[in-house]
Amino acid sequence: MTGAYSLDEMVDLLALNRPIEGSGSLTMTGKVATLPLREAVTLVVEEWSDDKFRQLSAVIVRPSGPPIRSLEEIRDLYAQAEAAPAS
Repeated sequence: MTGAYSLDEMVDLLALNRPIEGSGSLTMTGKVATLPLREAVTLVVEEWSDDKFRQLSAVIVRPSGPPIRSLEEIRDLYAQAEAAPAS
């Protein structure tokens, strides 16, 4: 993980949509929600845990820096959020 993140920063949670088989179309992203980073990583790790594709397709867009695309980074942030008290 690179850099420090504010777990209370408002972010957009996106999910890559699966392309329709044989359509030749590009994969598009769909906005799931705008919420604090703490809640976004919790949603991906806890609520999407039964759908590995959905977890791997998660993208968190932050206004303060580059998007978070790695499931490993999302899990690291989730661990931080679990350890830190909510503000």
